[in-house]
Amino acid sequence: MSLNNYLRFLEPIQDQLSGFYSVATLIIGFIIVLWFLNFLFSLIYRIYSLGKSLGSIYRNYIHRYIRSFFIYSIKLIPRKKPALR
Repeated sequence: MSLNNYLRFLEPIQDQLSGFYSVATLIIGFIIVLWFLNFLFSLIYRIYSLGKSLGSIYRNYIHRYIRSFFIYSIKLIPRKKPALR
């Protein structure tokens, strides 16, 4: 048998492998998309949780002091009174 006969013998195997390769590529691509979406949603959830916890700490313990500081600092700035006609 010559080399051409051996190559013809391997053609069905090559067709089967190319079909397997295309299915495996599709599955891997789908898994990568799902992993990326999971990563993105978990990142959003963690940032939201961090912001909510820091916001509640700020609102409960710090806000009253900063609020009074801004109110008193605004009262120190003189306002221009409108001219009478």
